[in-house]
Amino acid sequence: MFKFILPLCLILSLNSFAQNCICESVFIQSKQLVEENYAGWFDKITEKNRPDYINWSEKKFDEIKGVTNDSICAKQLQNWISYFNDKHLRILFTKPKSNTTQSKTNALKILTHNLSVDEANVYFKKTKSPDPIEGIYSHPSYQLAITKIKPNLFYATILSTTNENWKPNEVKLTIIKKGKEYLGTFYDGDKSDFSTHKVKLADNILDFDIAFFEKQSPKVKNKLDLTEYEISKDKDAPSLYFKENVAIWKFPTFYSNSEEQTAYLLEKYKVQLENTPEWIIDLRGNDGGDYRVGWQLINYIYTKPIIKYNAESRLTKQNNEMWFNSFMKSYYEQSDDKIKKVIDEEVAKMNQNIGKMYNGSNLPFETITINKPFINPKKIALLIDENTVSSGELFTMLARQSDKVVVMGNNSGGMMDYGNILRYKTQCSTIRIQVPMDRMLWIDTGFFVDKEGLKPDVYLQGNNLIEQAIDRLKK
Repeated sequence: MFKFILPLCLILSLNSFAQNCICESVFIQSKQLVEENYAGWFDKITEKNRPDYINWSEKKFDEIKGVTNDSICAKQLQNWISYFNDKHLRILFTKPKSNTTQSKTNALKILTHNLSVDEANVYFKKTKSPDPIEGIYSHPSYQLAITKIKPNLFYATILSTTNENWKPNEVKLTIIKKGKEYLGTFYDGDKSDFSTHKVKLADNILDFDIAFFEKQSPKVKNKLDLTEYEISKDKDAPSLYFKENVAIWKFPTFYSNSEEQTAYLLEKYKVQLENTPEWIIDLRGNDGGDYRVGWQLINYIYTKPIIKYNAESRLTKQNNEMWFNSFMKSYYEQSDDKIKKVIDEEVAKMNQNIGKMYNGSNLPFETITINKPFINPKKIALLIDENTVSSGELFTMLARQSDKVVVMGNNSGGMMDYGNILRYKTQCSTIRIQVPMDRMLWIDTGFFVDKEGLKPDVYLQGNNLIEQAIDRLKK
């Protein structure tokens, strides 16, 4: 493999995180990350095409010489990385923050307010006429106490948190009251920035526009279900409605709170779902996430054993550390000793296999069986399009093995052969590189998702695909 020769000062800059990006050094860093950590490297670069790859890289390196603009650099890097023809392997560009406070100090000043749980409870007992917004609120990552600091100014002080970037007595939110309206400031989970939002109080739910908090005390007369409220406000939430005795599911994504929201819908409409003979599962535009969100429907979908291919991971020191910090660290720190021991053993195995493609199960696939699947639905139309990718495609591959399922629409986007993505920082704060760590073992059978996407059983055209799917289900 060829080497780029740069002045010593530029090489040294690889380890510095300067404000101004020197694209040559970002290129070298990105290239090294791909070659040393990308799970598809050995498939994509062979002895046959290695000279072509070297020529491509040299050409692209020449094109970025002298580039200092972050945005242009990111585009040039993306052009280089397109050689691998993997949509999961890509450059991520974040527009520089316009927050002047951050740009000057490189860190937000976080307010503090000494307040314990006991002190908060005493405060609310003694306060005769608290403002409606005051109270103790819960969130998956925080317990907050919102108290009045001075007229029309409220602090949401952290009582407890699972976010390692925050600690008790720090102020997560500030809220200003203007007449009967509230305006709030939300400090990001990593303390990198803040944003302002209109704040609404809907009975027991504090709606901060980008996050929702449920009031625990003082008690309120009317109590809304938090998950149902989230679904009504979240454009990416799963949805379910019934038309012409057909249950129509829509999954815009498998990210966010989709798993909890799907479980809520399954429970709420359990009786109706079990008595509805035809379903539509609409995955058009589904950009992935965790396929297990949709997998909660498996008891309704299943008719026979389902083959699920395993993956092998490219284990490197960087990948192992990034994987643990990204996906396991927070869970590990909150776990008991028994669970920690299991995680420790798995991490030890991974570290013992650095430099290898590692499949912990040693099996190419597993067979999934369900003992008591539901009779209904009897027919399912699963809709996909060119924007159905990643875990949306994986779910489609699993679901279509059922005799109930007919896949309709158009070819999916093709972004599933390499996954379990890690997001590496570069020396340029606005540019990161997304690197798949896993390689799906169906590749060894000669099957590929990325080349053409998944083909539907029935191609549909036009804008009324739901109506077309209903018509076909009724035939």
